Amino acid sequence: MLATAVAGALLGFVFASQQHASAYGTNYCAGWQPSGGSCVGPEHTLTANIAYDDTGSDSFVCDISQYPGGGYYGGWACGDGEAESCYPGNQLLKGEILNDSIYWLYMNGTEFYAQGCP
Repeated sequence: MLATAVAGALLGFVFASQQHASAYGTNYCAGWQPSGGSCVGPEHTLTANIAYDDTGSDSFVCDISQYPGGGYYGGWACGDGEAESCYPGNQLLKGEILNDSIYWLYMNGTEFYAQGCP
């Protein structure tokens, strides 16, 4: 009976910790993007937005964030294989990723919120 209680407590901890960790980051727009293609993620009080080139080719990718009603917050951040922007986390924004290479890329973005910039 003690073993069952311990196992139940551990299982509850695992589920609670997984739900807690997922509350701070959201992957979005995983898929192939053509050259010049972009994709916009969901709305959060962002602290960071990261664009990734998942092909491993370190191609040029960019990220930016949008206001919910349109218009951009800040400017584009670009890099080889990865780009990251940080935000104060005090307003609703939507992350956007951009394939700025001449090739099709398998990309994804990650929005972070309710934590500091990673």
